[in-house]
Amino acid sequence: MAHHHSGHEIINELYFTGQGDPRHKCVAIGYHRDEPVVYKFDTVDLPQGTRTTVTFNEQSVVAFFDWALAVHLGSVIKGADRAPMADLVRPGSSNTARAFMSGRGGKERFEWRRVGDKHPFGYELFSLEPESRIGRYDPTPRELPKIGRAYALLEYGFHEENLIRDALLALCLNRWIDWRGM
Repeated sequence: MAHHHSGHEIINELYFTGQGDPRHKCVAIGYHRDEPVVYKFDTVDLPQGTRTTVTFNEQSVVAFFDWALAVHLGSVIKGADRAPMADLVRPGSSNTARAFMSGRGGKERFEWRRVGDKHPFGYELFSLEPESRIGRYDPTPRELPKIGRAYALLEYGFHEENLIRDALLALCLNRWIDWRGM
């Protein structure tokens, strides 16, 4: 499923399946460096609050979102680190852009920029130093062999696993905020 463009750059592909809720029963399935990968977002209401669990390849938990009052941004937990979810959707370079830090040492700035003016929105992922587009989330539904109906496709041209994790976490929050009109 990953396809090669001119040169040797591999474009990784993740297809999104589920009901369209960015934080529940959301599955992103595809290929990262020609290896099959599956990311899942599932949300449950627990006595202590609402929690989204993000898993990778069915076994490892890569992050949790602990929501405030069920639907508002709370905390994100990655390993032993807890931080405000708002860190993943900081003000960006325009009013349709939201920034987050990731990459080498978590010190590089990236930004999801919303595309289009009606829901479901598309998004483009930019690295800001230097500025270049490194990913694109296209919400055009399509039918896929073996997978069935996918409601979106994320294509990206980088391979750092912490960056795809953080980009998916930030994309979930961008989609949630824009979907809820928050």
